[in-house]
Amino acid sequence: MIQRIQSIFLLCTAVVAVLMFFMPVATILVPGEGMYDFYTTKLVLTGEQPEVIMHNWSSLILNALIALLALLTIFVRKPKAKSMRPSLLLKLRWCAVNIVLQLGMVALMWIQVHQAAKAVNAEWNANISFVFPVVGVIFTWLAVRYIFKDIALLSSYDRIR
Repeated sequence: MIQRIQSIFLLCTAVVAVLMFFMPVATILVPGEGMYDFYTTKLVLTGEQPEVIMHNWSSLILNALIALLALLTIFVRKPKAKSMRPSLLLKLRWCAVNIVLQLGMVALMWIQVHQAAKAVNAEWNANISFVFPVVGVIFTWLAVRYIFKDIALLSSYDRIR
């Protein structure tokens, strides 16, 4: 099922998740000290010599899981299935899990950035990559819609037989 449109949407979800590894999610402005860039992998003090303050393992693992699950959903196929329907139902379940994980990623990022800014008594500004999990949810939801269409198509073929 690699050639289906839902595979394109799931690939876009994986690309958006991978981009979050390399783009700062938020910028924390500390008066008098400088700026910190908050990535899903680390917190970096920006300046002439960027310095990693701490590593962010929970966001890193969750983001990697989201990207991996989106890629695995593209290639899932139940072995020895006489129909494609069981594979499509499995794809639906994995997409639902991926949507929940992406919404959890939004909540986790907000909590972590808010706590980091509160710890140093600073303000934080969200960057464009802060909404990437929401974009990933939209792409995954579009994939779910096309999976439903494939299931309906298979059901109509079963009625003809």
